[in-house]
Amino acid sequence: MRKFENVEYTKPFELLLLFALTILVFSGMIFLLNRILDFGLIKGISALVVAGIFFYIFKNKFIVKVSDFELTSNKLEWNKKSVDFKNLEYYKIHWMKGAGIKFKLKNGKTLRISSNDNFCNSEQFVNLCHNIDSKLLKYNNGQIIRKKSFLETKQGYYFAVVMTILFVIGTVYKLFTDEKINIQNFAMILVSLGIIWSGVKWKRK
Repeated sequence: MRKFENVEYTKPFELLLLFALTILVFSGMIFLLNRILDFGLIKGISALVVAGIFFYIFKNKFIVKVSDFELTSNKLEWNKKSVDFKNLEYYKIHWMKGAGIKFKLKNGKTLRISSNDNFCNSEQFVNLCHNIDSKLLKYNNGQIIRKKSFLETKQGYYFAVVMTILFVIGTVYKLFTDEKINIQNFAMILVSLGIIWSGVKWKRK
């Protein structure tokens, strides 16, 4: 048995719901402030601050969870939950900006947990996923199916290569046609490429 302590993780659906609620809070603040203020910059900053505070509080209190995980030869347990490996139909792991794992049980139920670098300290969770992967690959002589995430496939690798080439071509074109490059757009594209390449795991054989 191996124990992983103070592992930070989230459930993808809950995180997505928080994003949606944050957008609603921001939109609601803009709507209310439109009836009070005329100066647009103040409205935008005020709405952004309120939405940011809302996101931060709810993320820390309800979305990001901290648990101790126990991994044995036939089971994963944490926070009064467990996944018995003999009940697994398949599993899938992605390594994009941290890691995420999907368990599909033989009874049809699906369980997803993840830890993203932007919201959690994902180091322990990534380590946990590596150990789960190693354990399940050997379980019952490899009887449990391991499905590849998109970026672990050849198609995912080529997708990352194509996106990078398009970015380089677009940047060179901008350099020759514009007097200056929008630094914000440039940084956003770099971050997006970094996220894509962080999940690429395909290896040539």
